[in-house]
Amino acid sequence: MTSCRPWFRGTLLVGLFLYGLFAVTVILPVFRRVLGRRAQGACERVVMNWNRAACRILHIRLKVTGLPDASAGMTVANHVSWLDIIALGSLQPFLFVAKEEVAQWPVMGVLARGIGTLFIRRGDAEQSTAVGETMAWLLRRGVRLLVFPEGTTTRGDQVLRFHGKLFLPAQRSHVGVQAVALKYGGLASHHAPFVGDDDFVPHLLRILRLETIDLHAHFCPALPAGLRRDQLARATRLQVTERLYLPSRRSLTPLLSVIKN
Repeated sequence: MTSCRPWFRGTLLVGLFLYGLFAVTVILPVFRRVLGRRAQGACERVVMNWNRAACRILHIRLKVTGLPDASAGMTVANHVSWLDIIALGSLQPFLFVAKEEVAQWPVMGVLARGIGTLFIRRGDAEQSTAVGETMAWLLRRGVRLLVFPEGTTTRGDQVLRFHGKLFLPAQRSHVGVQAVALKYGGLASHHAPFVGDDDFVPHLLRILRLETIDLHAHFCPALPAGLRRDQLARATRLQVTERLYLPSRRSLTPLLSVIKN
């Protein structure tokens, strides 16, 4: 019976993906056409419910500590896997900012484009600037953005430099920024990371063989509006790093030092 479970869950996930494709090609466009400005809330509920269903099928056991701050227009997190997006997307309505390669993934790329994900083309300064202006415009309208400022994924054993340019829209829009530290536990710590030359479908098949996927998401205290992009980048990275590696020795002193400088 155990050997059949991955295929059963895989079948459920295929059905969910098909529903997702129907949602982004039919349901969401109809909402936007019929409801106009009121469509945002309805579309957000559809996306959140899809993410929650995916979490249940994949057996993602999400432990949340800390409190999401409604005053923070931008949320940033360390990046380990495409599962990060589903897990965080099940908690709050976010508009995601991702690398352009995500748009080319089978199925997930179509879903990402359909929900309005913003894609950044690495190495293209002009395109990145244009996306940054769009981000700032959305933040001013009250849209919550989720950004992975490392610009790539890791195996969860390190936190790469947070790129300051990705925080410029928050600086220009004068909104607060909240960091989230993501850490996979158990067998998921070895199988969840999606890095390097990993392909989506083989990785998904490995994920389906896991009994559970344990993920701890800790929401750090939000940083206030008015900080420079370099301050935001250094301070949020410090928050994530300290939470992941020194959870019992956290101190505000290094963080305050970073903000003042």
